[in-house]
Amino acid sequence: MGEHLDRLIERLAAAPADRPLHRLEAEVEIGIGRRRAQARLAATLTQVGVASVGVAMAAGLAAGASLAPPPAPHASVFSLAQALSPSTLLEGRG
Repeated sequence: MGEHLDRLIERLAAAPADRPLHRLEAEVEIGIGRRRAQARLAATLTQVGVASVGVAMAAGLAAGASLAPPPAPHASVFSLAQALSPSTLLEGRG
């Protein structure tokens, strides 16, 4: 098995390169630059997305607060003006 592997490696070493290697370093640097630019763009878009969600939440909260009904007056157990008291509902004055 080792001899077979050695022959394969020798054959690979004798074969010509499948692409010109004089531009390999430049191509790698260009690829790295593209990936860094994509990463910066993704980070910027993430920040824009988070900001837009925050603005949407604030707008929804403001709209909801403006459309919310006013709070009901505090009902006391001993108050006389109870519209939903059993005696009012039974007599039909409600």
